[in-house]
Amino acid sequence: MDRRRMLAGAAALGAASFVPARPFAQAKTLVAATFPGTWNEAHRNILAPAFRRATGAAVTQSIILGTDQVARLQAAKGSRPPFDVAIFDSPQVLDAAREGLIVEYPVAKSPRYGELLPAFQDKWGPKITMQVIGIGYNPKKIAAAPKSWDELWEPKYKGRVGLTALNSQLGIAFLAELNRLKGGDEGNFEPAFKALRELLPNVGAIAANLGAYATLWQQEQIDIAPYNFNFVQTLKGKDVPVELAIPGSGPVGWSTSLHLVANAAEPDLAVKYIDEHLDAGIQAQMLQPPYDVIPTNSKVKLEGAITLAIAKTQDDLGKIRTIDWDKLNPQRGALIERFNREIKL
Repeated sequence: MDRRRMLAGAAALGAASFVPARPFAQAKTLVAATFPGTWNEAHRNILAPAFRRATGAAVTQSIILGTDQVARLQAAKGSRPPFDVAIFDSPQVLDAAREGLIVEYPVAKSPRYGELLPAFQDKWGPKITMQVIGIGYNPKKIAAAPKSWDELWEPKYKGRVGLTALNSQLGIAFLAELNRLKGGDEGNFEPAFKALRELLPNVGAIAANLGAYATLWQQEQIDIAPYNFNFVQTLKGKDVPVELAIPGSGPVGWSTSLHLVANAAEPDLAVKYIDEHLDAGIQAQMLQPPYDVIPTNSKVKLEGAITLAIAKTQDDLGKIRTIDWDKLNPQRGALIERFNREIKL
């Protein structure tokens, strides 16, 4: 064999080593959005393997916040979207549906959809969990669990109360609940801002985002503040002294849901991925620490931390008060601007 033929043969052999086997060449890949933190960990460690076993397909995560998902889908409108499955909190669902970025969920193709509690069934996509807010507190500094939002205004907490800016879902939800309790409505937020101005002597810090908020708790710079269940559980898993108390006015929150993106590259796989998330076994695994994802499938038995703070039964979950995002969403920009002008330190 002359040198040229030997080199050609070696090159062909080398190229062959990079050609995937036929099953892999035929395998499809779904691109699914997920939130940062324990969300992407739960989806990577629990959901993705189950999806691969069920379909033989791979899944690639796009780790991105809900508002950024909407922005990216809007930028790609009219062409192939950057992901097939979106994950949104309640406010982003309204924005995405209005802009035609998601399509109605094909319930007939989703065998487990009917297992969801009615409160978690939605034409735009199934609700896979609830985010519930209450009063976070440091049990090393506060022996008795707070029983009312009014306790944040008590003089003994001067300089020890924390808040988040309204660009976070937690911040805007607290504002809406405070406004309701002080006699306001979606057309009048003056009661909430009056109460916040009165709270300022007690406010030690206002976090620009949820990451900075977590740091305040980790460094014990605040003792009491609005917080939500999942973030409290995450910090407790890191041995941060924090507990969640649900005030006597009851739990309030919003839902998180999965959606089939308009013009998705893999719409059938997207529905199978979403349906896999609805599986009672998958949700039962995600209910366990360190994920603590509140389930929405009626067949999942509630246990652990959720039963201590939020709900004993699935019926209790269905009764959690929600916020009228249809009315609140259009005002959000103006509310953020007002908060930054009047309240932000």
